[in-house]
Amino acid sequence: MSFENHEKIDYTSPKESIEKGEPPQHRFDLIVNGEIIGAAEINYFSKPLPLYQLTALYVDFEQKGKGCASRILDRVEEFLKKRNKPGILVDAIMEEDQASGLYARRGWVEVPNSLGLYVFNWPKNISLDILNGYSYKYSDMNIRKGK
Repeated sequence: MSFENHEKIDYTSPKESIEKGEPPQHRFDLIVNGEIIGAAEINYFSKPLPLYQLTALYVDFEQKGKGCASRILDRVEEFLKKRNKPGILVDAIMEEDQASGLYARRGWVEVPNSLGLYVFNWPKNISLDILNGYSYKYSDMNIRKGK
């Protein structure tokens, strides 16, 4: 079933998230027939270099396998390219998940010698070695500027 005629992706800025009493993050909600069926949440970090960490990407179980995650990722990737910043994903999809390989097929690159660490839009002049020891974090968020 295609949702193209009845769907939209809403964007919420960190400032708007705070105003709603939610964590300060960029959020993309996939809405079908007025109901949120999937979302991506992104946080900004200034170290080890300015980047956005994709902290969550999910789709309702009933909607898996219908391309919903890809449509959300389209917006995430557009967001990263527009800002000319890399994206990073920690603990990507497990191998047995039906979405396994989704990021690699879309151009996300696994960081060598890491456990499920992927990057997108990585600067060609910066070695991936800078990410050695990188882990999921909430510190160092730049929420005042709404990056």
